[in-house]
Amino acid sequence: MFTRPTHPDKIIAMASILILGGAIPLLGALLAQFGFGFHPCHFCLLQRYPYMLVIACGVLSLLVARGETLWRVLVAMAILATFSTAILGIIHSGIERQWLAYTGGCVAQAPADGSLEALRAAIASAPQVACDQASAVFFGLSMAGWNVLWAGCVLLLIGLQYRVDWRRYVGNNGQ
Repeated sequence: MFTRPTHPDKIIAMASILILGGAIPLLGALLAQFGFGFHPCHFCLLQRYPYMLVIACGVLSLLVARGETLWRVLVAMAILATFSTAILGIIHSGIERQWLAYTGGCVAQAPADGSLEALRAAIASAPQVACDQASAVFFGLSMAGWNVLWAGCVLLLIGLQYRVDWRRYVGNNGQ
């Protein structure tokens, strides 16, 4: 009566971790940007893209059978994307705390031709927020620092869930 399937077609738990693990920080960043007026810098925007890939991998993992090669590739891609946003967050936190020197991407670069019109256009198109200044700090961590902690927790959950799934469905030969 209370038997578990030996080879389930889909694993909802892993997909949930991936989808929520990517959606929650994206929604938080969008809420901070549009709800509270915290404008993102170049690195803040870069840290969002991997989460979009994590969400896509989570949704696609629902469409393939668990344990197939494609399912494992999707989980691996989500792990790499989460790891990449954590690395971006570490770099961004280092720049904010002045541990790393960064001079590009956050300020207008001098135009190559040196004309006044080109300089005005470069200044007008420059980001409004510098990467070396945290727009908000909560409990001693900037949003980049919180991104690192979140990504680490998501990686831990993915690893734990993969281990549980492996033991339950593969390691015991489905018994």
